[in-house]
Amino acid sequence: MKKTQEMIGLPIISISDGMEVGKVKSILVNADKGAIDYIVVDSGIQILGARVIPTEYIQGIGEYALTIENESAINDISKIPAAIDLLQKNILVRGTKVLTTKGRLIGEIEDFYVDENDSCRITALEYIADITQKKVRLIPRKNVITFGKNLIIVTDDVESCLVDNISQLTSSEGGEEEKKNIIDFSIEDSEAVSENSSADVRSSEGESTAANLFEQRQRQYLIGRKATRTITGINGEIIVAEGDVINEEIIDAAKANGKLVELVMNNRP
Repeated sequence: MKKTQEMIGLPIISISDGMEVGKVKSILVNADKGAIDYIVVDSGIQILGARVIPTEYIQGIGEYALTIENESAINDISKIPAAIDLLQKNILVRGTKVLTTKGRLIGEIEDFYVDENDSCRITALEYIADITQKKVRLIPRKNVITFGKNLIIVTDDVESCLVDNISQLTSSEGGEEEKKNIIDFSIEDSEAVSENSSADVRSSEGESTAANLFEQRQRQYLIGRKATRTITGINGEIIVAEGDVINEEIIDAAKANGKLVELVMNNRP
């Protein structure tokens, strides 16, 4: 497990030639997956001209360096639309306020942990309830419903689930269901594909599983609840009226219009 503050500034080492090829300047968070998708390389130029490393190409993140196989893992951000999109969304997580599903503003995020051995998936958030006392505790990933630009939405019982240090959380917490899905997938399809193609499919499935599970968690929470306000789409159409029971169609419309966080924040049983 690594905190992002421990990653920033690390030398980036190419294993193939044993040379430093840059330093970690910043990170790009994919809110849908709840993971770091790209590392921004410090090359002394403006961010839009920066170079990035997809986290899938990272060999390791140690105490003294981040390693990659070779310099070909580094790409211009201008050539990766997905990275530009994440840069524009600017999901920082650090310094973001924490709101429960019942509308209680309970603190803010100091930093967060990622599992460098699991596609840099976010595993826990360092949470400060009282900024004056700086008492830091950890929010397990399973209690996070939405990573938003301005708010982190968590379950209302989050305070009863806080832990004091990362050792109380295993790298598999919040990921057991992901691993089960991958295993189930391989069993179901083992007769339909060859051994090599099965490995490729499982790898692809693993990359998207985190995002799918995160969205599934949101949907499970919302379905059957009632909207507490009328929410409209980007063209003024009504996505859901106050008092309507939330269903899959409403969730799909909210997602398509960028209103999913608003829907999560405005509902009741």
